Amino acid sequence: EQSISLLLNFLLAAFDPEGHGKISVFAVKMALATLCGGKIMDKLRYIFSMISDSSGVMVYGRYDQFLREVLKLPTAVFEGPSFGYTEQSARSCFSQQKKVTLNGFLDTLMSDPPPQCLVWLPLLHRLANVENVFHPVECSYCHSESMMGFRYRCQQCHNYQLCQDCFWRGHAGGSHSNQHQMKEYTSWKPPAKKLTNALSKSLSCAWSREPLPPMFPAQPEKPLNLAHI
Repeated sequence: EQSISLLLNFLLAAFDPEGHGKISVFAVKMALATLCGGKIMDKLRYIFSMISDSSGVMVYGRYDQFLREVLKLPTAVFEGPSFGYTEQSARSCFSQQKKVTLNGFLDTLMSDPPPQCLVWLPLLHRLANVENVFHPVECSYCHSESMMGFRYRCQQCHNYQLCQDCFWRGHAGGSHSNQHQMKEYTSWKPPAKKLTNALSKSLSCAWSREPLPPMFPAQPEKPLNLAHI
């Protein structure tokens, strides 16, 4: 009940800041699809089913409406100046395309980097995935014996590692500088496993390439029936 109350209060703060007591069904669907757990591709496929026509082509007006609603989420946590809605947001995301299908939609929003107004979306997804990841490594700044969430390792300083709180606050100690390049880690492997993986890669003769993203049929997907909820 506490989690439900917290979510409800956040949605009201984001989508009904003036206290009218009303939130559109579309806004709730987009918010829950964005905030829920699961694969980001599945989330985007559901969102596309809500903003496309019967022929499987994105409707710019609906995408614009999606941006209007979903960008209220970062605005609610005071990130509006960086990720707020503008009149050009929708067109700037797909400026080179006339008709946007599901595959084009996924390619654009899952690109690296994604459209500027949605840069926070994959980060939010990654945060949810790593919030319970444990790293048995001491933080070089606050000297906490272990870390949870993201771990950051300096590419210049020997064995200089920061927990996500110290990294996000810009803390630096010793010879380390905030200008140094840092590598982000979402998991921890013991040294023995790292050595095994390195040897396996060096001894492998098989050439491999990055797996291609899945391609979906051009026919529109049937939206999920949530009437029973």
